[in-house]
Amino acid sequence: MSHDNSQDEYIHLFWLLGNPTRFEILRRLSQEPMFLGQLSRELAVHQQAILRHLQELIEKGFLETYEDESIRGPPRKYYRLAKTVRVSVQITPQGIRIVRVVPSMRQPRTIEGIIQRSYPELHQLVSMVQRLRSIPNELDRKRAAIDLIQQLEAKANEAQEVSKFLDSVISSLQKEYL
Repeated sequence: MSHDNSQDEYIHLFWLLGNPTRFEILRRLSQEPMFLGQLSRELAVHQQAILRHLQELIEKGFLETYEDESIRGPPRKYYRLAKTVRVSVQITPQGIRIVRVVPSMRQPRTIEGIIQRSYPELHQLVSMVQRLRSIPNELDRKRAAIDLIQQLEAKANEAQEVSKFLDSVISSLQKEYL
């Protein structure tokens, strides 16, 4: 049986997704970006094995990385989905046929995704909320929480001012052009 390069690509795609660990990594990262230690703990798989899977998924364009500040210690390297891929397969008595593989750079629109893409400074603040729980000393945790609350309140006030301004611009445009 001969097959062309696109078939080789499909075979590799199914091999990639057929691994239960890689599939579970993709499933979890479709919910939220995570760092290596989180994935290792949640999947109960050694970090070196997770890292090999992550590298494979990055090489094939499924994942990308970014660094985010940490309350304690150096910035953490996070992994997230790089794209959306839809695959349609027909399996019939006559054979298996890949109907289409549609890559899409459009990510699902969630408030978290919007903040992450459009407001990186706010995204860093919001991501600090989860990290508060990892501060072992209660007094340090409370101090960090108070500081974070103040920063988030300032951002919320800015957002309200921006929203008011945008409402007035929209209203002005509607009056003038509609």
